[in-house]
Amino acid sequence: MTTFTVGDYLAERLAQIGIRHHFMVPGDYNLILLDKLEAHPQLTGIGCTNELNCSLACEGYARAHGVSVCVVTYSVGALSAFNGIGSAYAENLPVILVSGAPNTNDGGRHLLHHTLGEHDFSYQLDMARRLTCAAVAIRHASQAPALIDGAIAKALRASKPAYIELPTNLSAEPCVRPGPVSALLAPAPSDGAALAAAVASVAKYLATKQKPVILVGPKLQRAGAQLVRLAEAMGCAVVYMHEASVND
Repeated sequence: MTTFTVGDYLAERLAQIGIRHHFMVPGDYNLILLDKLEAHPQLTGIGCTNELNCSLACEGYARAHGVSVCVVTYSVGALSAFNGIGSAYAENLPVILVSGAPNTNDGGRHLLHHTLGEHDFSYQLDMARRLTCAAVAIRHASQAPALIDGAIAKALRASKPAYIELPTNLSAEPCVRPGPVSALLAPAPSDGAALAAAVASVAKYLATKQKPVILVGPKLQRAGAQLVRLAEAMGCAVVYMHEASVND
């Protein structure tokens, strides 16, 4: 029987949340993980020319499909991908950045390529924390399920990027199989009393207006708002602001 691994766990969780295409740039620190993702029957890898292209392709995919995954190598890969991740953060897009990392057995004893030439390999995680709603670094296979699930759940609920750092040797380490994905996908419970008070306040305000108009911005879709139902119930017009580029 084939051993189920950390890489398999991540692949299955990604498939469970609806990912069908993962964008990638292969590198020596993520090759084992990419093999695990490729082996999953529901996942298809999309190779990119470089990590900036990869992260921005993920940003676009998340706009169309709700969530996306970017897989890069350590340092030389992730530092470039952070440009697209920063854009996704500003645009409220749940892009999951997965980065390979040096072998945990090294323990920082050697100076490694694709790094800053120092023995401290924590700098990438520190940077990721400033660009994501959740940044985790897996250091033991036993940590993988909780850290992977936590990062993915926060990304989906906050509609912001998340970062998962997976050392190259841990992708092939044995791991438990994931349980039901409902805990990751379940929406945060609403406060009934606060919701009722908000509805009453808005209804009172609108009752004094003759021709209300709803003005919405480009982030409405990411919030999952039911704009059409609201506009039809109010019988009002809707004005939509498109996403302008910096050159407009």
